[in-house]
Amino acid sequence: MQFNNWNSDGYDPSAADRELIEEKIAKLAKFDARLADESTSVHIEIVRGKKHESPNFGIRVQITIPGGSLRGEASGATIAETIDEVERKLRNQIGKLRD
Repeated sequence: MQFNNWNSDGYDPSAADRELIEEKIAKLAKFDARLADESTSVHIEIVRGKKHESPNFGIRVQITIPGGSLRGEASGATIAETIDEVERKLRNQIGKLRD
């Protein structure tokens, strides 16, 4: 799995936020071996709203795997909350892909 494209629309996520996101996405490989394939690419987009707006963060993840692609998107108050929701959506798609 290659994290080859980050787009943060004027927001520079911290190293800890990037690491958290990459760890959550990488853990999905245990559900489908194609995600561990070197040809799998991940595109991550983070959008941050203005401080007074709620939700404050939006995250979109597109994973291109051999034979298809997965896409998850969510909004939330924190990066951790938002990536948890994206991970859940991607896990559901992986389950449908395997069936």
